[in-house]
Amino acid sequence: MIKRIFAAVMLASMTSGGAAVAQAVDEIQMVQNDGRNRFDQDGGGDRLQRGAPRWSRGDRLPRQYMQEQFFVSNWREHNLRRPPRGHRWVRNDGNDFFLVLISTGALVEVVYRDDRYDRWQRRYTRTYSYDDDVYYRECRNSPDPAGIIAGAVIGGLLGNAVGRGGEQAGATIAGVVVGGAIGAALTSNLDCEDRSYAYRTYYDAFNSGRIGRSYAWHNPRNEHRGEFRVASYYNDRDGFRCANYTQTVYIGGRPQTATGRACRQPDGAWVIVN
Repeated sequence: MIKRIFAAVMLASMTSGGAAVAQAVDEIQMVQNDGRNRFDQDGGGDRLQRGAPRWSRGDRLPRQYMQEQFFVSNWREHNLRRPPRGHRWVRNDGNDFFLVLISTGALVEVVYRDDRYDRWQRRYTRTYSYDDDVYYRECRNSPDPAGIIAGAVIGGLLGNAVGRGGEQAGATIAGVVVGGAIGAALTSNLDCEDRSYAYRTYYDAFNSGRIGRSYAWHNPRNEHRGEFRVASYYNDRDGFRCANYTQTVYIGGRPQTATGRACRQPDGAWVIVN
């Protein structure tokens, strides 16, 4: 390609003057820049460089990505569909996902990180972090007997701390965010110690993938107790994994039940949405 354009430059210099030469030189620079911005298929590059064209269906994945460390086995946690036989999900270190036909390296589907966040925000208004969580806001300086802050149960506390290149790189570690008026209503009759125990059941239930199993908690200091269960899982219209849940708490021996829905946002955290 470069040789053809170089020939055009030489011809232009002999026939059409400076304007045509300048146009041909611009074309050479565009081709050179395009080559530098793409994946280096032979040099072992491990990411799509800034400014590179976005890949589309039918493009081929560079062969250095066809290695185990780039394969995604926990595709459900990233709101991805089950890969058909002979296909694998692959992720780069920009947290973009590519469904690849293993035999040829052809891209069957591409899911870019910014696309997923855009879809989430259109559907659920905004992306939530630990700053939105009612426990973190109200109880972070209180006793935390279940260790939910130290254990990163509240979504977003670890962020990318797990490192790069691994399957969890760029994602929150299976956390939960119980925020806003809905979160306040869900925990309204629980003190900070109660919430610490209760959050552990939210974490366990949402991430177990098991329908109908009861996760119980008990605060030995005041004898408050409760249980939490996921009634069903489903994918919403934008492909985000959601769960319908039921919580029952016993304060003074009297049961109080609440139901609602949580969905897993693109960073991996489960968020109570209603």
